[in-house]
Amino acid sequence: MEKKQQEKSLFGEFTLYLLRHGEIATPGILAGKTDVALSEIGHKQLSQATDSLKHINRCISSPLVRCHEWASQYCQQQNLPLEVECKLQEMDFGDWDGNSYQALWKLADQSATSSIGDFWENPWQNQPPNGETMESFISRVDNWWKGYLTTNTSPNTLVVTHAGVIKYLLAKILNLPIPGTVHMVSLDVSYASLIRISLYRDENGKIWSKLVL
Repeated sequence: MEKKQQEKSLFGEFTLYLLRHGEIATPGILAGKTDVALSEIGHKQLSQATDSLKHINRCISSPLVRCHEWASQYCQQQNLPLEVECKLQEMDFGDWDGNSYQALWKLADQSATSSIGDFWENPWQNQPPNGETMESFISRVDNWWKGYLTTNTSPNTLVVTHAGVIKYLLAKILNLPIPGTVHMVSLDVSYASLIRISLYRDENGKIWSKLVL
């Protein structure tokens, strides 16, 4: 009962901005858990993408340096505390992580087990060797999403994260099939993409969400 009353007290409209990190300093690799920095271009891309953002009240970042470093600088400039959230990390691609795509495709030609091509075709049935399953990945992102929707009181939140996380959140908002691959192959989230999500929590605590183009 207490939780329900809290949800009712938080009703109203709020906005979530999803920002993918900029270009990395080592392009051409599969960067999941691999902690690579941004290139100089990547820093500029993020600054340009957020130049027109006004009235950000809350900023949350993946702990990986390609998100966290720029987010920390942004928060210092905006006089905001930075929240670091491990659940917003990119997927862990295990033995493939940090390798070049060129090397991974060569490895795929020699592999008798699941290859990078198999994974992209059906990641639900083909786990990266020693990596994270899709079920585990979406479970932790779901966990963050539910917590954010339930407790957020900030009118405008900026989240600095990764393409995989953003694609999955968009799939939820757009009611795309999960499990499924539509969001992975049909949504292109380029470096420094800034995506606006409008959310409304009604007096019963139900959340209504929409993508704003």
